[in-house]
Amino acid sequence: MVRKPELLAPAGDLNRLRYALAYGADAVYAGQPAFSLRARENGFRSLDDIAEGIAICREQGKKFYLTSNVIARNGKVEPFCKTLLEAAALGPDAVIVADPGVVGFLRKEIPEMEVHLSVQANTTNWLTAAFWADLGVKRIILSRELSLKEVLEIQERLPDLELEVFVHGNICMSMSGRCMLSNWVSHRDANQGICNNSCRMPYALYANQDVQSDGYREHVGDFFLSRPDKPELAPIALDEDRWGTYFMSSRDLCALPLLKDLVNAGIASFKIEGRTRSVYYLSQVVSAYRQAIDSVLAGGDVPEKAFDAISLTDSRGRMLGFGYGDKLPQNYESTQVHSEVGCVAGLISGKEENAFIVDVKNAFSPETDTLEWMSPSGMKPCKIKYVENFRGEKADRLHPGTVGKIYLEEDPGSFEYAFLVLRKSN
Repeated sequence: MVRKPELLAPAGDLNRLRYALAYGADAVYAGQPAFSLRARENGFRSLDDIAEGIAICREQGKKFYLTSNVIARNGKVEPFCKTLLEAAALGPDAVIVADPGVVGFLRKEIPEMEVHLSVQANTTNWLTAAFWADLGVKRIILSRELSLKEVLEIQERLPDLELEVFVHGNICMSMSGRCMLSNWVSHRDANQGICNNSCRMPYALYANQDVQSDGYREHVGDFFLSRPDKPELAPIALDEDRWGTYFMSSRDLCALPLLKDLVNAGIASFKIEGRTRSVYYLSQVVSAYRQAIDSVLAGGDVPEKAFDAISLTDSRGRMLGFGYGDKLPQNYESTQVHSEVGCVAGLISGKEENAFIVDVKNAFSPETDTLEWMSPSGMKPCKIKYVENFRGEKADRLHPGTVGKIYLEEDPGSFEYAFLVLRKSN
């Protein structure tokens, strides 16, 4: 029997937590207030938020993992450990940590607490994995940089150890987040949870002839990186357009084509990155991997519907990640690649008599656009009789940033956690 893997989704706040569970996540991970690697953007601001998130998961038979993976400096150790114990007392299913000292602290203070080792600890081989297992770590979140072959070897050598792998989302230019670029540029340390994503920003190249008199002048033409110490090596092309270059921006991970191998290997948990992503992105991605896992467990392949759901989200360009497949990891051209097949038209936020209330995200017209109704039960065509704008007037088109009403030809059923999706024409 193949072990059923857990589908683990990000919960940036309580709202995202609810959407993740609605679209099929088995578990969620959320940041400890002030001490996760999303400290600036963590929607779990208090212990009360953590307690509510745990309660929601308990009610649905799902799991809640507390992420406490900062690499603390001396001044943070005592407040970090104090609040970690307070949060752990609320009863999360596990605590995700990266610091060896914190692992030892938890094993001593709360030996019954399940401990998962964060990707920040950069576990890349079976010997290191065995070391952590001997210290009482129940699950290890492997580095994103591993190839599929390396992941499978670790699981084969340590069959009783739970392994967790990232299957979708951002990939850092550095070794799973161990990056100093943000700190160097803006004095915001990524390992303290305040990364400013410097690697994702556009940069321009300049020549400096004479700073005193001429200042910096813009380069023109093509650009290359070369090794002066090894002139025999071919130069590396560095693309730049009028917006700049994204030489340090990695493509996003999408492991759907590898999912069957990962399921068959007995990997315990498949993790989706994205605690700061929109609820639409989260819902589409969770739905895609839910369909894929269920299909593979039933003896099938990853269904086209799963790939379609991913194609309806924006990215930075996608790659397989484990071994990089047929694409380079860097995205030289852009920090954002918009979906060519569709986008969210609006979030369904309520119902009023015969009308559904929609928070419009992208402009759409019921007369000219192809629209679909997306809910936890799937996607289906959506025929709109007419729409009303925020003034209550019939309109030909609804515009982003407004709230309108849509009147449908057929009742789609439950509108909870539903979206209106716009299919782009070819």
